Amino acid sequence: MKQIDIDTWPRKKHYEFFKAFAAPHFNVTATLDVTKLHTHAKTTGQSFFKLFLYGVVKTANTIPEFRYRMRGETVVEHDVVHPSFTVMMDGDVFNFCTVSFKESFPAFMETVAARMEEAKRNVYVGDEESDDLLFITSVPWVSFTSISHPINDEKHDSVPRIAWGKFTATGDRMMIPLSVQAHHALVDGVHVGRFYEALQTWLDELSDLQVPVRTEEKGLDEAIRLRENGELERAKQLLLMLLRQDEKNPRLHAHCAWCYDALGEERQAVPHYERAIRLGLAGDELRETYIGLGSTYRALGRYEDAEELFTKAIEQFPDIGALKAFQAMTRYNLGRHSEATGTLLELLANPNPDDSIKRYRRAIAFYARNLDETYD
Repeated sequence: MKQIDIDTWPRKKHYEFFKAFAAPHFNVTATLDVTKLHTHAKTTGQSFFKLFLYGVVKTANTIPEFRYRMRGETVVEHDVVHPSFTVMMDGDVFNFCTVSFKESFPAFMETVAARMEEAKRNVYVGDEESDDLLFITSVPWVSFTSISHPINDEKHDSVPRIAWGKFTATGDRMMIPLSVQAHHALVDGVHVGRFYEALQTWLDELSDLQVPVRTEEKGLDEAIRLRENGELERAKQLLLMLLRQDEKNPRLHAHCAWCYDALGEERQAVPHYERAIRLGLAGDELRETYIGLGSTYRALGRYEDAEELFTKAIEQFPDIGALKAFQAMTRYNLGRHSEATGTLLELLANPNPDDSIKRYRRAIAFYARNLDETYD
């Protein structure tokens, strides 16, 4: 810790100006993209709160202004500041938990786990604390757009408050609101802005979380395994993470589209299907992507697009009965009943069983009962 020489301090006048305010704190709330961290937490079974806590405190310590504290007529800069955060207990009450920050991620996580267990046994609310802290809270029930914190001695309390809320899906991204409340005598908007920028960079890289580096194929194999086991959301999030590393991989787009489709998120599936085809998907996966995209177009009421796609697909895969069955449904929706019936009769009269129709038997049976429905 060192003491700031206020007389030579570049922000002396700003410090003196805002220090005289009766209510000198300001609060900024912004959203952060936590998609990669959310995926990492889900795929490794770790606590999102603890992972995010580490990133927030690590980042705050890189901003000198977040380590400044007012002590009477002096200002000090701590070498490191530590998190003091809330922990929920029985009866909908919370307790405070203070943890010494450690740069080493495994060491910090071990300390947090131990201190949280202790906090559940002993209540510390109201105990006097040092000022080398960051007051942190989580409100995971609300995706708030603003928040304010109670302060006992508003003119002289210079400990920053940081809060985050419920993360929500926005398209294929996971976003979270995060608020920073600070004393304006020590912190300006530019410093808060640097904090947000640095934290987002950390969230995008996760370089110190020991995230396993996988090849594209290993990652895709894991996603396929998850999808086949019915863990569709985890598979989707893993595929989205892989796509951020290799956005021009047609196989990743195709499998991502199938996850969205299986989750009933047809609109989100379409751009991934289309991108997979444009990027040169081939073989069996191209055939299955044609079926998936054409069926999704039809389910969304985009009958002309579905008809055009199925015509193109059948030219490339003329022996795939499932393509013809879905095209027949599309032609029914377009009012071309004679063509639709003719195609279905040809498929019925074929003496050789069609394996592709067997694979899509459940989907075909479902649509047969709901030919006029769309699923927007």
